[in-house]
Amino acid sequence: MVAVSRRQRNHERALATSSVLTGYYRDMYRPGMSMVSPKKVIRLLNDAKVRFVLMGTHGLSGWRSLPRATQDVDVLVAKRDHTKAVRVLREGFPKLVVEEGVIVTRFKDPQTDEPRIDLMRPLQKVYQIVFRHTEKMGTYLVPDLEMALISKFAAMVSPHRTKPRKIQDVADFADMVTHNQKTIDMAKVTRLAEQVSAGGKKEIVQLIDDILAGRPIQV
Repeated sequence: MVAVSRRQRNHERALATSSVLTGYYRDMYRPGMSMVSPKKVIRLLNDAKVRFVLMGTHGLSGWRSLPRATQDVDVLVAKRDHTKAVRVLREGFPKLVVEEGVIVTRFKDPQTDEPRIDLMRPLQKVYQIVFRHTEKMGTYLVPDLEMALISKFAAMVSPHRTKPRKIQDVADFADMVTHNQKTIDMAKVTRLAEQVSAGGKKEIVQLIDDILAGRPIQV
């Protein structure tokens, strides 16, 4: 119980810190940019009884050594609740422009056309297993440590991800590995990696070994 409580405090502190850092960035470099509070997104979805997992930087920051800024809130929503989640967030953030996609419903800043909220559907195999591998942090769920690593691994090997984004994914993955190396369940990581791609087990083991040995990582 004590360990879970400590993790919850870490995640809540990381969520608050990443929100503050994003606010500093907006005020210094992007005045006028729409700001979306992850806490408001969480509250709106909880009030509507939407089943969701907080993903992306906000959801994974508690597993990092230090939080970082991000401009959007990524949420994986249960298939049956997606339409309701879109409606609730439309009402809660009426100034954002909604762009419907097959995998993601994106809420964009009307001035910059940049995403502020991504509502993800669990259509890809890796996201279909997320709900079975979560930890509750107060009023919301985040991926557990092994699922957090797998979500980054999936982004790193995706053919649809741009190289600059993959470089950030590698940095996030490496930070989570080195920060949590004593508590990673490698049997679980390798099992889940096979859900991402054939040969994923071998690839992720080599990746983690390279990170811990300080060897260069190929993107």
